[in-house]
Amino acid sequence: MKRLEKALVIALVAVLMLGSLPLQGQAVPMGEYAYVVNTTSLNLRAGPGMQYPILGSARRNEMIRLLGAPDAGGWVSVIVVADGAVGFMDSHYLSATPDYPVQPTIPPIYNRRAVVRNPVATQFLNLRQFPSYAAPVLGIFYNGTQCTVLSESGGWYNVRMDNGLEGYFRGEFLSFDLTPVPPPTPPSQDTARIVSSGGRVNLRQGPSYGYPVIASFYPGKTVTVYSKGAGFWQVSVDGRMGFMDSRFLSVTGGGGSTGAANAQVKSGARLNLRQQPNTSARVLGNYSAGTQVVVKHQGLEWCYVTVPSTGASGYFMTKYLTLRGLPEIPTKVVKNAGSYVNLRSRPSKSGGEVNVRVPHNSVVTILSPGGEWSRVRFGAVNGYMMSGFLK
Repeated sequence: MKRLEKALVIALVAVLMLGSLPLQGQAVPMGEYAYVVNTTSLNLRAGPGMQYPILGSARRNEMIRLLGAPDAGGWVSVIVVADGAVGFMDSHYLSATPDYPVQPTIPPIYNRRAVVRNPVATQFLNLRQFPSYAAPVLGIFYNGTQCTVLSESGGWYNVRMDNGLEGYFRGEFLSFDLTPVPPPTPPSQDTARIVSSGGRVNLRQGPSYGYPVIASFYPGKTVTVYSKGAGFWQVSVDGRMGFMDSRFLSVTGGGGSTGAANAQVKSGARLNLRQQPNTSARVLGNYSAGTQVVVKHQGLEWCYVTVPSTGASGYFMTKYLTLRGLPEIPTKVVKNAGSYVNLRSRPSKSGGEVNVRVPHNSVVTILSPGGEWSRVRFGAVNGYMMSGFLK
């Protein structure tokens, strides 16, 4: 390798002084290196002449190693450095210097290991189904999580996680410096105990049943609670961070001062709490900036919340809330085994036209959560789906 690097340095200096000269006009000893010049591609042949079969080729400025001296006709025995192919080339198209200075090779990002490096160390990074902020979230990952980069396009990296899950990360949140950095631990709220009459409870990568399972734990296990979301809580168990269905958790105490609030009214806003998720619905109360709220059911447009200071429950417009510990894009998985679920134009089985049939196990974005009906988006189509089919 050192010999090759030395040859490259010599070639770069020589080309600036002399330009490219044919191999026959230079003293290039056997065993040294040369470059393809004065042609876009040079054939490698089975013997010293045009009548011999073509074994391969080398592109302009590609490196060749000489295995012998040119014969009377100018043919020389060589090995192509890139692929190790051996044969004969016309030395009139070989030179000790390239046609132009060889540019440094930038290591490709493909098939390289990378690590999550989120500037806001306490936040997680969303792995998305396709390269868009509107794409469904397949999983969430904290700083220090490694992956393999498969390709890049428009600032999005297609990656494969170590558990086999594939998706897309934004490139600015990944680093190729794999120096271990322990992920930060957010302040805890509570401790809780796993309760279940049906066996183990799953710890998942994200706050819904659509996320992969990290591990499973038997009832009685104590967990640390970091945030309490709508249905799922962010917890750690035996050093593993993830999410559990809050129905299988019983708070045992020991929490901090942050309470159960996972959102607050944004600065500069004064927000109406409404009975239904629309601006014409009855106003149940009016709340100022900084009011702490508990998001019970999250939606991209509306969230169903409880305000701990008053005990009132209703809907807030999501854009006026600052969310904590909740996914950027709330999603659910459609569950109707062996069949599909209708996405309707209105929240009615009789009065709403069917916009599209959504297959079992499809991921939908929640726009406005509801009791019997929820407003969702599937692909580019918005409509209403019965909430009982969303898990």
